[in-house]
Amino acid sequence: MSKYDEIDFEKVSLQLQEQVEQDPHNVKLRNELAIVFMETNEYEEAFFQLQAAAEIKPSVQTLYNLAYFYFTEGKPIIEATSNTKETRNFEEETEEEESVSYTWESADEEAFDIVEDLLKSKPGHYFPYNLMGEMYIKEEKYEEAINVLKKGSNLTLSLENLSNLGLCYYKKGMLPEAAECFHKAHPLRSCNNYSLFPLLSYGICLAQLGRKSEAREVAKELLFLSEKEEEALEADIAEIYYILGDYEEFVDIYSKLDWDFYSEAFLPTYFYSLWKLSKIKEIEELASKTIQRKEKEMKEVIQDPDEEEDFKDEYEEVTMEEITFIKNAVREIYKGNAPIIDYKPQVETRCYLYGCFRHTNSNPNYFSI
Repeated sequence: MSKYDEIDFEKVSLQLQEQVEQDPHNVKLRNELAIVFMETNEYEEAFFQLQAAAEIKPSVQTLYNLAYFYFTEGKPIIEATSNTKETRNFEEETEEEESVSYTWESADEEAFDIVEDLLKSKPGHYFPYNLMGEMYIKEEKYEEAINVLKKGSNLTLSLENLSNLGLCYYKKGMLPEAAECFHKAHPLRSCNNYSLFPLLSYGICLAQLGRKSEAREVAKELLFLSEKEEEALEADIAEIYYILGDYEEFVDIYSKLDWDFYSEAFLPTYFYSLWKLSKIKEIEELASKTIQRKEKEMKEVIQDPDEEEDFKDEYEEVTMEEITFIKNAVREIYKGNAPIIDYKPQVETRCYLYGCFRHTNSNPNYFSI
């Protein structure tokens, strides 16, 4: 438990609300209150504070935090109700507020427009660049993401901007460049991001580049860290061995997995590795056991009187597709067709909210733009 888990945020929230009422133009207080509201899961209130701060004093800090909220949380929309205001003012307490309700919708465009405009002033902190990189990646605009992530990394190297640079290079087929970025990202793990995925991506790149001994060393390190940190990444790490053609190592890892908790999508590479090792009996047993389990679960759902008929029909359809997938996978393996691993590097992120005390984020000056 961290020291922040012991804070009474409800009490802090009330104190800050009183201070904002006394000093409504203090955008620093509003930012702090917004962060506390997020700690108490009052996201509508947090949004209104960030929005008000950006309107009162447009600055890199206030506008960026609003954009970050837009991108990560979306925006609240007031639902049509009787006797309610179209807009809400935090300082005004009215009876009508009790009947106000909100729905949430995506606000990626609003976030993009704000950050794009902020970057024109070339801010001296890397958060806006990292966030813009994520937005470009989400749109699969990898060249644009590379350009902006490079600018962020020139200001401050972080696990996130380096790993996301690696992702972009990987998507563009530039494996040496991707491997270098993933390699540099891993040592930057911190309390804000302990992700092992940059190292995993590095191992995958090494394997695909044919750097076998280096790839095996990375796989060994990953297995050690995954067990030590209880990350359960064994199935992902095993892909390094599969790409290298080390089927014994791959099977050794996969044979220890609890297949009740793994998708059938993991089975084809396992079947193929068993086939390469002439372990046909193991293929038949696992395929049969998995199909029987799925059929049993499907039967239980169909016979459950408490389940809706639409859900039963959908569950049956999905289960039959999964069973067909398994049977087809076995047939393809017996033909000698090797499944291809479609590795997808993970987008790395962290809290980029200026002034977030839980993540000890910096807070730039509240100068106007």
